[in-house]
Formats: sequence, C-alpha cells, structure tokens
Amino acid sequence: MRTRRLTRTLITQALSVTALNVSAVPETALATRYASDILPFWQQQVKTGSMTTPDGTKLAYAYVVPSQAKYALLLVQGRTEAYLKYQELFFDLAAQGVAVFSLDHRGQGLSPRELEDPHKGHITDFALYRQDQQQFIAEVVKTQTHLPLNLLAHSMGGAIAVQLLTQQPALFQRAVLTSPMIAPNAKVAFSEQDGCYLATAFDWTCPDCYAGFVAQPYPFAQNFADNILTSSQIRYQQFRDLYQQQPQLQLGGPTWAWLSQACAVAEQMPRLAQQIKTPVLMLQSGAEQAVSNSAQQQFCQELGSQCAGGKVETFAGAKHELLFEADTHRDLALQKIMAFLADDKAVGH
Repeated sequence: MRTRRLTRTLITQALSVTALNVSAVPETALATRYASDILPFWQQQVKTGSMTTPDGTKLAYAYVVPSQAKYALLLVQGRTEAYLKYQELFFDLAAQGVAVFSLDHRGQGLSPRELEDPHKGHITDFALYRQDQQQFIAEVVKTQTHLPLNLLAHSMGGAIAVQLLTQQPALFQRAVLTSPMIAPNAKVAFSEQDGCYLATAFDWTCPDCYAGFVAQPYPFAQNFADNILTSSQIRYQQFRDLYQQQPQLQLGGPTWAWLSQACAVAEQMPRLAQQIKTPVLMLQSGAEQAVSNSAQQQFCQELGSQCAGGKVETFAGAKHELLFEADTHRDLALQKIMAFLADDKAVGH
C-alpha cells in the first residue's frame, strides 16, 4: 500500500513492510508533519514509563504497540540520545505495523546521570547497559507483547546489541546495526586507537574527567556546518530545538572511564562475533567520523554467514546518523531495514 501522506489513521493500519514510503512526505514538510501527525501520535498512542534497576537507578522508556502489529522491535540508542529524539522513527515504524520499544540508557536522555555534572557521559562498567536492556525486555517488552522480537541499534547501541546477541542468541529473529560502535574512533594523534591507549592510563588517575583533556559540555553553540551527525539541516535543527526545549536531555563528551570501557568492549568484538547466531544487517555511513568503519568491515567478516549479504552496506556521503539523515540516505536505509526484517529467509535459527 502506498499513500501520498501519512496520517493518524495509518497508526492502526497494517501496511506492507517491504518498503517505507517516507519519500512521499519530504523532510521539507517535517515541521508540518510533526504538528499534524507525529505529535498527536505520541500523545495518543505512545506509552512512557520507568523501571528501577537492582542498583536503584530509575530508567525512562517509551513504547508503542499498534493494532495488527507484525513484530516488535527493540530500539537501542546511541550515546547522548533519548527516546524523544526518535519520535519521527517511532511514527514511521508504527505506521508499518511495527511495535517499538526503547529505553533511555543510564546517564542520558530522561534517565538520571551517573555523575554530579549532568553533561559528563560516564559509565563504570559497560555491562550495565546490557543488563539494563535485558531487564527492560523481561519487565516491559515481554509483558506488553508476545510478538517476534527484532533488534535495531545505532552507534553505541550497536556495541550493546552485540553483547545482547551473544548473551541470548535465540531472543531476536534479526538484528540491524546502523553505524555501530564496533570500535570508537578514539583518534588523538595518528590512529583510531590512540585514544584507547590514553584511556587505559587516565581511567586509573581521573576516571570521571572528560576524555581529551578539556571540558566538553553539551555544545550549545555548534553550527550545522560543523556537525558530524547528519547532512540534513532540517532534522539537525529539529534535534537541537528538542534538546534546547528539554535541557534534561543534554549530554556532553565522555569521560575517560566511558572511553576505557568502550575500548575494552572493542577488544572483545572478534570473539563476540563468532558467538552470534542471529542474521545481522550492518549499515555504514560513508562520511563517518564518530566510530571506526574499518572495525565494522572486520566485524562483518568475523560474523561470516550471519552478516547479511556478506558485506557492510555503505551509504556514500552519509554522516553518522543514518536514521536522521537527509531523505536520500534515510529513505534508502529504512527501505533496506524493513526489507531485511520482513525476509523470512534471513532468519538463521
């Protein structure tokens, strides 16, 4: 089914999942689309709440289960993100008959920060991210739906997703990783690994200091031309306006402890890849500056037959956030994602 305009009635209709027809509503009409369709959808259809972890941390989440949903999708966010940032994607996926669940990681979004300085991106143990997601699946996802479960993870969420796929190999039917942080681009001087060497040292002496030697609070004055996230000025401005309107979402640079943990997970990736039994679609940003593209290529090779198509799908010219990119990149990425998730032959278990 194709339509010239997505309206609220689409939320309760099951559409074809072979392609997502977002091009009929171009990004130039995004402001109007938010007012007429997306915001009413969030007010009327999306449920929000919080769960308390064993260490007493209260984590925020959101989900939607449209009528006649075909499957459920766990959306694992990247660093600095929040479920509110994904309002457009929630709407698009729900219109395609997909139930969507997303948890704001500890230390970001509407979840509490790990340090007194709310702008520091900090974690003491990367495994906490995985444990939080496992609790979210058990306490929220599985209690709200019994639909087959798929996985969509971005950037840092990709590293968390890899751990989930190895811990519970039969949990997900398929997994999609967009610009995954198989290894962070921790470049300081000459190579992507330089920052990891420094993180190992400074994690002992100043774990809660900003990585990189200088303070990196939320970049209030960053210009669109300087951003490494997207080439869509409209979607970039929408994200910046959201974080300006809701300051609790703002997060700055990572600490040495966070970087040290990210680097430690990167070292485990070759071993983890060999344990994954779930089909994985990997989408890569051609103009990437936030994570390591070479590590993604290597990871696909290590996945072997579980790496869909036997290669990483590269979007030439696209920046880090494919799901917030200009329509030329975003539409194609969503079409590839939906086609992969709808392909029964992609299921390897």
